[in-house]
Amino acid sequence: MKKICYILLIIILFTLLTACGAKEKMEEKIAEKIIEQALGDADIDIDGDEVTVKTEDGDVTFGSTEWPDSQLSGKIPEFKKGNIVSVINSEAYLLVIIEDVETDDFMDYYTKIKGEFNQESYETKSEDTIAYAGSNEEGISIVASYTTGDKTASISASAGE
Repeated sequence: MKKICYILLIIILFTLLTACGAKEKMEEKIAEKIIEQALGDADIDIDGDEVTVKTEDGDVTFGSTEWPDSQLSGKIPEFKKGNIVSVINSEAYLLVIIEDVETDDFMDYYTKIKGEFNQESYETKSEDTIAYAGSNEEGISIVASYTTGDKTASISASAGE
């Protein structure tokens, strides 16, 4: 009798776990269809917290919390400090939002990009904000900004046309 109870318990647990996975997949598919209808001619792929919108103009991925892995992201220095909370990424542009960034860490990055992206540059520093914008010889533009009050940095880049 104990053996039958254990087998039934295992079957019930397995069914519940499988059903949860099926429910998540169903929710993803429903969300994909809703977004596709809202955007028109687009293919939506939801993978956990990451959403990729595929159109004839290209793919855009958002929702990641890791440094982007694209041709464009490979052409700018990676910021390795703080906690990435949001990423929007495509082959033409990217935006990374990073929290818990110390001022010294941002200033190290600032100095690095200022040396590499020194064409058409602009920089500003105020009491609570530091920002730099510039481009390089390849036509890659970068904007990095930091807010000292909430220790948040944003880094955006775009490829030349």
